[in-house]
Amino acid sequence: MDFENSEGKIKIIKEILEREWQFFQSAQNTGGRAECQDNKEEFLIMRKSQWKTFPLNVLKSYLEDLKEAEKNKSNLVVEKYARMMKYSAPEEYEKIKGFFPEILPEKRETVNQIVKIYLNWEKELMEKYPKLTSKGRVLNSKDDTPEHTSIETYLKGELFSYSFETVTMYLMYIKECIQKNINLAELNIENIIKEKGYTSLEEAESKI
Repeated sequence: MDFENSEGKIKIIKEILEREWQFFQSAQNTGGRAECQDNKEEFLIMRKSQWKTFPLNVLKSYLEDLKEAEKNKSNLVVEKYARMMKYSAPEEYEKIKGFFPEILPEKRETVNQIVKIYLNWEKELMEKYPKLTSKGRVLNSKDDTPEHTSIETYLKGELFSYSFETVTMYLMYIKECIQKNINLAELNIENIIKEKGYTSLEEAESKI
C-alpha cells in the first residue's frame, strides 16, 4: 500500500496544500470571514494528515482537479462547503445550487459507495477510541445543524468536489484497503494526533 512519504508524494501534497489554502482564503462566508481561515497551522495539519493516507495516483489526479478549477476560475473549496449545505442548510443550498456543476448519477453512486465504507471505518474508530472521537464531528447527516456538520456530510461535500476520475481511482484504492484490513479513517486520525505531539492513538485516548 502507498503510505510511504516518498519525495514525490511529499512534493505533490505540498502543492495541493498551497492551492487549497489559497482557495480557502478566497472563500466568503455569509456571516463574514470564518475563524478557521486565520488558523493556517490547524488547516495544514488536518489537510496534510488526510492527504498522507491517499495513494500517489489519486493525489496526482486531485492536483489536476485543482489546476483545472483555477484555470476555469472556479473554487473547489467553496464548492465543497456549498455542497455540504444540501444537508446542513437545505434552504440556503436551494438558492446557490445552480452555481455548481450537476452531479452525474455515476459519480453520485461512486461517492455513495466510498461514504458507506468510510462511515463503517469511522464507527470502528469510535468504538475503539470513544474519548478521542467524541471531540470530533458526529457521524451522520441526520444530525447536522447549520453550525455543526457531520462526518457523512463533510465527506460527501469533499468527494463531490473531486472529478469523476479522481473519485473512481479513490474507490478502487479503498477497496484495496478493505481487502488488506486497513482502516483509512484510523490512519488519518493517527496522522493528526502525531502532528499534535502524541506518539499513538492509545496515548491520545488516555490523555484527552
